[in-house]
Amino acid sequence: GQPSTDASVLQKLADDHPVVDHLLRYRELEKLRSTYVDGLLPLIDTDGRIHCVFNQTGASTGRISSEQPNMQNIPVRSEEGRTIRRAFVAAPGHIFVVADYSQIELRILAHLCGDAALVEAFRTGSDVHTATASRVFGVAGTEVTSEMRRRAKVINFGLLYGMEAYGLAQRLEISQDEARQQMEAYFSQFPGVRAFMDSIVVEARNTGYTETILGRRRYLPELVSGNFRERQAGERMALNAPIQGSAADIIKQAMIVLDERLEGTGAAMLLQVHDELVIETPSQIQDEVSAMIKEVMERVVELRVPLIAEVGVGLNLADARH
Repeated sequence: GQPSTDASVLQKLADDHPVVDHLLRYRELEKLRSTYVDGLLPLIDTDGRIHCVFNQTGASTGRISSEQPNMQNIPVRSEEGRTIRRAFVAAPGHIFVVADYSQIELRILAHLCGDAALVEAFRTGSDVHTATASRVFGVAGTEVTSEMRRRAKVINFGLLYGMEAYGLAQRLEISQDEARQQMEAYFSQFPGVRAFMDSIVVEARNTGYTETILGRRRYLPELVSGNFRERQAGERMALNAPIQGSAADIIKQAMIVLDERLEGTGAAMLLQVHDELVIETPSQIQDEVSAMIKEVMERVVELRVPLIAEVGVGLNLADARH
């Protein structure tokens, strides 16, 4: 009930007055200037590089986090953000190889739930969001529109974080009834996902923890809290922890193998950004190193569905995108 200038509120008012767009644009540029331009310049070391601190135990999901500064959130979507990424350049005679797991969390969901339709979509190399939209909206894959695919993508990723009809309605700007219908359509087409989601919460409530594919546990006392909101949060964590935690375990396992394989090559891992690795390698062996990284990341664990690593190279972080 109080006046708000949050971005989510302002975006709803964008059509009402031209000043709103200017304000949002100003905020976007000011954050880039203060956080990444003025913020990073004083941190450049005598070797011309920025050295951050990586934390292995800072995130409850098991993901590696970064601080002093946080190098995992350098912007990539806007042109101004990509300009900042171009400031991070490889050493003379070297090039960056960037390898990124494609849709790893959805692939882990397919592995854990074993839903036949979801597994099939990944095994055949189909676009999983198009395949989902085709089933949810009851049309052939060739008839899936960009809007149908967008909605299917929101559903696919929203389920990983325990999103319900209210959240889906907010994201898609549709009614809760319509959102509920689309979620029910999804679960009717992918019954294995619903069964997995129900069972994982029940199991976590009984044992007090969830486990990743590699056996790492996350304890969830919130599931037996007397507070309803805390219990709900615990259920969402129970859904997401095995998936996001398994993704974290898999890339760490790949990093261990890569560290051994890269020894003596002159190439080295510089940065890990959740599902992505940045390796700096002598330019003359970039093809061999790229192939090695792809092979290691795709074969480090065996799932019901293939793991896919997409690789790009470039002289700076902006250009080294696949």
